[in-house]
Amino acid sequence: MPQHTRRTLLKTIGATAALGAAGTDVAAAVGAPSGGDSGYWTTGEQYGFGTVQDHAESDPSRVWYALTEGALTQVRFPRADLANVRTLDFLVVDSKSGYTARTHEVDRTDTDPVERSVEPSADDALLFEQTARDPDRGWQLTVEYAADPDGDAILADVSFNGRGNRYDVYAILDPACSNSAMGDAAQVVRTDGVHGTTGKGHEQSNGKGHTKNGPRNVLTARDTGANDDDAVILDDEGNPYNVALALDSRTGFEWATVDVVDGDVISSLLETGQVSTTHTQSSGNVALVGRLGSGVSNVTDTLALGFATESDQTRAREQAASALQRSFGYVRSRYAKTWRKYLDALDIPDSVRGDDVLESQYKMAAMVLKGVESKQYPGAGIASPSVPWGEAVQANKPQDYGYNYVWSRDLYQAYTALEAMGDVHSAKAATEYLYTVQQRENGFLPQNTYLDGRTRWGGEQMDNISFPAIMAYQLKRRHGLGFDDVDYDYEHVQRSADYVVANGPETAQERWEEESGLSPSTIAAEISGLTAAASLAADEGERTDALVYLALADHWQRHTEEWMATETGTDAHTNTPYYFRINDDRDPDDGASLSLNNGGPTLDERNVIDAGFLELVRLGVKPADNPVIQNSVEVVDETIRVETPSGPAFYRYNGDGYGEQGQNPDDAYPAGAPWSLDNAGQGRLWPIFSGERAEYELLADGALEPATLLRAMAGFANSGLMIPEQVWDREDPTAYGWAFGEGTGSATPLTWSMAQFIRLAHSLDVDAPVEQPAVTSQRYASGDLPEGPTLDVEFPPAIVSEQTVTVSVSTSGSEVVVKTPVETVHTSVDGAGEFAVEVDVTDGESRITVVASDGGDVTTAGTAVERKSVAYLDLGTEVATWEDPAGDDHGPGEYVYPTADVFVDGAFDFTSFGVYETESTYQFVTRIAGELLNPWGGNGLSIQTLQVYFCDPDASNGTTQARTDVNVTFEKPYQQRLFVEGFISPRVEAADGSVVSTDVTLEAYQTIDAFVVEVPKSVLGDLAGSELVPLLLCQDGYSDGRIRDVKKEVGGWHFGGGRDDDMDPNVIDLVTPDGISNADALAYSAREQATVPYLSIEE
Repeated sequence: MPQHTRRTLLKTIGATAALGAAGTDVAAAVGAPSGGDSGYWTTGEQYGFGTVQDHAESDPSRVWYALTEGALTQVRFPRADLANVRTLDFLVVDSKSGYTARTHEVDRTDTDPVERSVEPSADDALLFEQTARDPDRGWQLTVEYAADPDGDAILADVSFNGRGNRYDVYAILDPACSNSAMGDAAQVVRTDGVHGTTGKGHEQSNGKGHTKNGPRNVLTARDTGANDDDAVILDDEGNPYNVALALDSRTGFEWATVDVVDGDVISSLLETGQVSTTHTQSSGNVALVGRLGSGVSNVTDTLALGFATESDQTRAREQAASALQRSFGYVRSRYAKTWRKYLDALDIPDSVRGDDVLESQYKMAAMVLKGVESKQYPGAGIASPSVPWGEAVQANKPQDYGYNYVWSRDLYQAYTALEAMGDVHSAKAATEYLYTVQQRENGFLPQNTYLDGRTRWGGEQMDNISFPAIMAYQLKRRHGLGFDDVDYDYEHVQRSADYVVANGPETAQERWEEESGLSPSTIAAEISGLTAAASLAADEGERTDALVYLALADHWQRHTEEWMATETGTDAHTNTPYYFRINDDRDPDDGASLSLNNGGPTLDERNVIDAGFLELVRLGVKPADNPVIQNSVEVVDETIRVETPSGPAFYRYNGDGYGEQGQNPDDAYPAGAPWSLDNAGQGRLWPIFSGERAEYELLADGALEPATLLRAMAGFANSGLMIPEQVWDREDPTAYGWAFGEGTGSATPLTWSMAQFIRLAHSLDVDAPVEQPAVTSQRYASGDLPEGPTLDVEFPPAIVSEQTVTVSVSTSGSEVVVKTPVETVHTSVDGAGEFAVEVDVTDGESRITVVASDGGDVTTAGTAVERKSVAYLDLGTEVATWEDPAGDDHGPGEYVYPTADVFVDGAFDFTSFGVYETESTYQFVTRIAGELLNPWGGNGLSIQTLQVYFCDPDASNGTTQARTDVNVTFEKPYQQRLFVEGFISPRVEAADGSVVSTDVTLEAYQTIDAFVVEVPKSVLGDLAGSELVPLLLCQDGYSDGRIRDVKKEVGGWHFGGGRDDDMDPNVIDLVTPDGISNADALAYSAREQATVPYLSIEE
């Protein structure tokens, strides 16, 4: 008998259905089971993917699915980002001997004799065949899947051969309706009759000759709506989806039950093959079980899994029944035809044509890229139809899981492949989606969004914002698709380019979404995006825009080495100058410390190596023979390159912690176990980098053969031809069975990986990176950048009291452009070239950009540029202002900042706190001693949290207990508190924690290291004669109160200098009355919390 544990048997069964004993009559159990153990998603290691290719149809099939070894998984409906099934797999039982075997490999560490595989069953469609076999027992079970082109259902063609032995065969469905394991209700529905076949294909039976017109069982599950308040994936009206599903069999399940995870029936069946009861209903984390045959040596059957919205189980049963009215062969043929038609229209490159391995891989990559696209929101392709390391990710609530969302950067990568392979329609749709759905009014594109465009993660990633301009430029230049031919217009391009002008080249997050500063890969996208935007602007007659975009691109291109390449190097890397991953400022030789995310080490930033600088070559910003590029390639090869059985592969960067556990051979974490938030992981090798390196080698003519790297990428794919996010990086065996150079439990397939393979295949045909924008390469990599005129600018001071400011200019150029967020002024230069320009700035922070040009054709003009940021604060009448000593940001006196580089000195150090009032609002102004940075792209703030407690001395209600994780009391009860951070809406809360109002605005001013919070007077009431106290704390989105705690020992991500108990105030700084120090106000002991005093506002 296979050696299962109770945990591994049950973990992915959800709240499962109770099962009857094999071959015996069973009685229905009394009472419907409810609850069940927690549900988990399945591994990101997927081998197949499917949906009907009917994206352009008005009434498409709305089902997507994936396959892992031995199970159907991640079934999505009615959108590509809403999963409803964790697994559908099969159980083979010999109840007499107690033998049980699941086709799904629940845990890779099981000593399970079952051999599993998934392989494509067609080379021109998303069709796959799963096989599970026990060589010791001799049985084999195969399943092929196809989505129904005429409905919302999936068919599974099942064949079991026991090799003369007799077994009981079950189908086990583990649902997670509407993206949630908990909150489902399951039912066994008794119906009459057997589904016939109306299309071409063979009749199928269950191997026992059951009566065709007898009673039959259909299994259903539905979302009860119990978790609706937690739902994040919403319909167009903003309401949660409530999905129902039904599992039916062509021959009719001869026996069926439902149960919950760890329920009596499912537990007994999985462990011993024996059960004595059944359940017709269950609720919670449910599972559905139907028997395909008992005491049989052969089974052939077709299952149907149907779906419906609005918890409509009847409709779901109808969808399944309708699909079963046609033979599997007929449905398969029609399904395959949709993909065959798509492939026939593509341009297969010569580099793969006729090669059995490469052409098959190319076609699979092309189909997956199209398949992951939304059918409701054209152009919106998700990053991966998977939950990385999902077996360790709890699925109880309908939250945001995995990579089922849209990143502009990943969609750009897909676009490059779609455009290269001739699917211009899909490339155009992707560009339209980014500009008309994802883009915000100020040109910003969030870190990622739900399919409907709502922000999921709002981080600022400047490459995300820059790539769409390249996409629009290529569509126009290569395919003649101007603004009259697409759903976006020039203003969309202008808005995002203006955002880059105002906020670049620094980025809050680079392409790995972890660090802020100057990144070679990000600045490559910014420069190329601005040159593309400049070309589009010039075509539209917008000369001033074109000059500004081009001037900044020129300036940044001239300074990439100065800002991001170290001349000094380190003891580890002496081949200077070379690029490193990211620079926190514009001095690449200062040796600043960089504390890597995901539990990585703290290193000299010059020792953190990645290959992102290759984007400078791919996008035409630098030539391949640039000495700094060449040096950097050598540093990459000696630091993050690994030779695998398939060929060279590369890490994202050294010290990466985003991957399976086993970072340190001496730690207690099992090598190869799923990555988790405990920061014990190690990033593995990423196939995309082999493709990026190949694109470089096409231009560099180096030792690595680009065609060899294409074949290496194909070698990294699994048996289903899915190219993963990461592949295993060593020969050393682990209990998890990972193989050197093969996929891990991360995201598979990754659309970026599939797109990189396609783009490289086309690049090989033309012997150059096929996506390189001509406008960029002709100006920089292959051209001579024109010298610009002289330019000297006198800017206004950093803080201005008027919204019209004067800029004084001296230049040898023939024209000058002065640009702010609200106005652009173009001036022709006469005489000596010295003059003044008046220009308006916006309320808050404005970056003033001054450009000089020597005139002529904008595409060949020489440029010069100067910039400065100023801040205009539109404040009301001062009510009260308190100064605070600098350098007292140590809590009670001994607190020490975390060592990660984002926690800059003075970041939590009040210098002043002021209260102002307008006719209808109060304004609270916080200034800090350090730099106000926004490394994680929050709404103005990333690391700071401001809490202000308001006390009415005459009130009799309130509390002296602070908000969760703020371990202080107050000298008198407060009635309301203001809570402000950058990742959830600022709000006023009552003393009991209820939300009084979110009508609160936050504006950050990095120029003056200040932020302003504005609250309606109608919310706070009259503050005259009241008392308040402001506290500065550190934000932490993972704690209950969203506050980062203080410990005894300092760490990369937590404060030190406290105690290892729950008595630390966790307040880094506060403003106190005269004569009271922070140490006095925050004094505490092991038994007594600190008591905080208030500040008084005069009547």
